[in-house]
Amino acid sequence: MAERGRDIPKAETGLALVDTGASATCVDETLARELGLPVVDEAPISSASHDAHMVPVFACHIEIRGLARIDCHRAMGAMLQNQGLVALIGRDVLRSGLFVYNGIEGSFSFSI
Repeated sequence: MAERGRDIPKAETGLALVDTGASATCVDETLARELGLPVVDEAPISSASHDAHMVPVFACHIEIRGLARIDCHRAMGAMLQNQGLVALIGRDVLRSGLFVYNGIEGSFSFSI
């Protein structure tokens, strides 16, 4: 955005869900539009509760505090605020690193 002469939006904090069943990372569409994130494409999305429909695709950075900063070139827009989320981390991001879930401790680690 800075290269195009646009202001970098302020960082937004909130909860993100690591979803090993999601093929694509998503950001809340309403929040992404409020922040002025660039729309880079439009793509179909579907879920267990919604039929396939077209959504905007945003470019953004997601930082998982203490774990990683992720350059998301294709984050799907989704309605996540009603679930208390700002983002959903999918397998497109998880495949670029090592994700370990320790079920006994109820903890996870992620490294890129």
